[in-house]
Amino acid sequence: MLDETKIRVMTRLASYEEGVGKKYIPIARYFRGDYISLQLLKSFISGTVACLVYFGLIALCNFDTFLLEVYDIDLVELAKDIGMKYIVFMGIYLVATYIWAVLRYKRAKKSVRSYLSVMEKFSNKYYD
Repeated sequence: MLDETKIRVMTRLASYEEGVGKKYIPIARYFRGDYISLQLLKSFISGTVACLVYFGLIALCNFDTFLLEVYDIDLVELAKDIGMKYIVFMGIYLVATYIWAVLRYKRAKKSVRSYLSVMEKFSNKYYD
């Protein structure tokens, strides 16, 4: 005879695995520091590429001005200005990434913990 409670619990567990679990279970497999470090590394690389593209586009848009005033521009001051903009942007971007990664990791751990709790109760009840 079929146990309707067992079927409901198994359906709910399968639904979690196919829905939210697809996103949260891989995150919960990492240690907290490893997950946050990986996200910061990815953000550092993508932020650096974004800055290079941004400064490259600005340079291309103002290339005629640069060629006309090439001898009047203080290149050291220009490099300091670009460097400071890069540092400020990356600082803000990495802090935002850190906060986002911590919150996402906590949410994933909490969700997977409740899933595993239900799974453990289910297996203890029906398979012991």
